[in-house]
Amino acid sequence: MTKQNKIRIKATAGLKDLDELHDTLKNFGMFKNYSLTHEKFKQRGNTALHDMWIELTQVGDSQS
Repeated sequence: MTKQNKIRIKATAGLKDLDELHDTLKNFGMFKNYSLTHEKFKQRGNTALHDMWIELTQVGDSQS
């Protein structure tokens, strides 16, 4: 049994941009057969910036 491939991404931006990036990463995951296994959003202090952490894990057969 082999370990599943994972992609981990951390981004910092305004909330609107993070929402668009989140949608893009979800679509990429669906296209490449990955599922969204972790997501976290957090405002950075008392600013307009937000941090986003996302983890995509490969689904099914990992031999391609």
